[in-house]
Amino acid sequence: MDFNLENFKESLLSGIEYLPNTLKLVFVPLLIGLFLGTVVALVRVYRVPIIDKLLAVFVTVYQGVPIVVALMIYNLIFMLKFNDIAKALHIPKTVTNVDNIWVGIFALTLTAVCSISEVIRGALLSIDKGQDEAGYSVGLTKVQTIRRIILPQMVPVAIPMLINNVVGLIKASSVVMAIGIIEIVAGSIIPSSRTYSFFEGYVAAAVIYWVFTIIIEYLADVLRKHTGRFRRNLYD
Repeated sequence: MDFNLENFKESLLSGIEYLPNTLKLVFVPLLIGLFLGTVVALVRVYRVPIIDKLLAVFVTVYQGVPIVVALMIYNLIFMLKFNDIAKALHIPKTVTNVDNIWVGIFALTLTAVCSISEVIRGALLSIDKGQDEAGYSVGLTKVQTIRRIILPQMVPVAIPMLINNVVGLIKASSVVMAIGIIEIVAGSIIPSSRTYSFFEGYVAAAVIYWVFTIIIEYLADVLRKHTGRFRRNLYD
């Protein structure tokens, strides 16, 4: 099996062309997941009555569902029910007018919320309970204590685990090709359908993912060092 450099370059450029789709599939779920995942974690750690139990069950159950299965279910619901829902809500759109990339974003977002909430919960539990009592002792409310004392200490603890989630999200984004969304992998093998150089196409996709992941890990390391100063200054 010969490796054709020209076919590799063509596949590489084709994959890069669809990088924006992968960026949407990674960073939209990541941002929403960070916000909602933090809320879920806080509710569970501070034991908000009833809601914490419901969220615990949801996270446990949803994490047991393979993302590709969830993706196919959401896509079927989208294809079969969107027109009816849009008509009921008087939305002048049909399923053909909506990019199904949003189905992929929805599936990845729920996955991100569940996994990130567990990371944040673990980081919150690592903070000594005396920090809460210290905040209350100087007159801070519970919300002020969480925002000013707990969360800043939690961030550097959570970052190493969060970066693993981001890398996992990057790799998980490739499953959306199962419902016809073109991202890095699908984009990289588009030229292969003409040249039959599928090996070069998949290698090109792997290279793009590798570079993408290296950049993310570098930025995360910079952020970790920056946020780590808070904890050092706090205990100095």
